[in-house]
Amino acid sequence: MNERQGRVRWLTLNRPERKNALDPDTTLALTEAIAESAQDEDTRVVVLTGAGSAFSSGADLRSVSGSPHPSGKNMLDVVNELILGVWNLPKPVIAAVNGVAAGVGCSLTLASDIRLASSTARFSLIFVQRGLTVDGGASYFLPRLAGMRGMEMALTGEVIDAEEAFRLGLINRVIPEETFRAGVSEYAQRLAKNAPLALAAIKTSMHKALGGNLAEVLTYEMAEQRRLTRSEDVREGIAAFLEKREPVYKGR
Repeated sequence: MNERQGRVRWLTLNRPERKNALDPDTTLALTEAIAESAQDEDTRVVVLTGAGSAFSSGADLRSVSGSPHPSGKNMLDVVNELILGVWNLPKPVIAAVNGVAAGVGCSLTLASDIRLASSTARFSLIFVQRGLTVDGGASYFLPRLAGMRGMEMALTGEVIDAEEAFRLGLINRVIPEETFRAGVSEYAQRLAKNAPLALAAIKTSMHKALGGNLAEVLTYEMAEQRRLTRSEDVREGIAAFLEKREPVYKGR
């Protein structure tokens, strides 16, 4: 499902009968929706969530072992395109983890910029229990979020609850199940009030900092800051502060 509420676009994995397991069709559709969000000026924040009681139980093993997809792409190809789409989207992506997030479903949450979890959420990098290594970028994201403490999660494939995921640094906040949807919506709408050019620049700066040295990061930050100071949004932000009112950003 793909719906926009104000400045926030909700992308919902909608295979509740399969606990939102990812097959090639679902993964390609989500990747396309992410690309559409990049082009939609009215979308400032994207929320990923799942229908029913699960976020995503991971790859649909029936599709992995079945006949090739008509696109000619295998499951790993389409998963990698999705993860890169989320990572490179010039807008914040919130994973609203409403239930179990396992396998590549867990990897998808790790690739998101912010992770909000229901108190009933569960996380597992279950790959090893199927004789597989991690994929979906988990080996990139996990040590950056949890340090080497995340190694245990990958090596055991065990399920951890939301509180443990928070302790490890895998999620930003735990929200009670009964107020989860409203809590995510309020958080996302608040985030969407910020200047979109600044949000995009911050996300890119953070990404560059993961792979660059301090001097390179400082140079990039300064270049972006100079670019943004010429924008209408910065003038609006300063005017709103001086006039003691809420700013109205236009992404220009």
